Amino acid sequence: MTQATLEDEDYIIGANEAEIRRLGHQHAIWRESALAAWRRAGLKPGMTVMDVGAGPGYAAFDLARLVGPEGRVIAIDQSSLFLDALRKGADDRKLANIECIESDLADYDWPEAACDAIWSRWCLSFVPNVEGALSGIDRSLKPGGLFVAQEYVDYRSFRIEPAEPVFERFIEAVSASWLHFGGDPNVARRFPALFSQFGWQTLHAEPIIRMAQPGDLVWTWPMTWLEQAPDRLVDLGFLNPEDADSFRVFLHARQQDPASSLMTPMVLETITRKPG
Repeated sequence: MTQATLEDEDYIIGANEAEIRRLGHQHAIWRESALAAWRRAGLKPGMTVMDVGAGPGYAAFDLARLVGPEGRVIAIDQSSLFLDALRKGADDRKLANIECIESDLADYDWPEAACDAIWSRWCLSFVPNVEGALSGIDRSLKPGGLFVAQEYVDYRSFRIEPAEPVFERFIEAVSASWLHFGGDPNVARRFPALFSQFGWQTLHAEPIIRMAQPGDLVWTWPMTWLEQAPDRLVDLGFLNPEDADSFRVFLHARQQDPASSLMTPMVLETITRKPG
């Protein structure tokens, strides 16, 4: 198979209308987890908060409400399609305190000491130069500022049981595509060492993993992606069409079987503070 390249503002998963809808569904499921993390971190009205990898803005909308009219949200994403959706969503919700910036993190001119807090969820796992991104985050945080993240720490914990060999081949293809484009599906394993390089103090670190069965809301979270992913992986050259077809049969069988179970990929939630 010939492995494809990505367009400048594209993603491994893809940036399109279907992905905007999927991300909305994803945020609805993970929203309470994000709100709880922000409460633990002490985010409050009047703060300036940066949303790194904001996508179409579902988390940014909640952050904008949290910091209030006197606060500010800086939403950064490399996809113009996602940012167009973010601007429209902000207008629809009458949120005037969100600033959109279209940029790849590698090219972003990080403002100095501009933010009280910075939020990242499933963004740094796709960034080729994580150290560079964290350096930019360190630059943009005010002294005593907070970095709040939910990022994958053990992607291979993702399971659908009863499993079949085609599921393992699918996970291999996902991991290979991730690594090929410079990402790291287990990026949060590196956080303790990286955070220590910047002298950040870890205030909170907690793994998050969930179990679900067909019909559960959590079950629907990866399913909306798994139904699209085989075609994307075939297009990129990481999965052959035969395995894609077999994977769809496997997925259909698991969704029809009430005895099936799903374990979500393990996420590490971290809250760290820049020295003040």
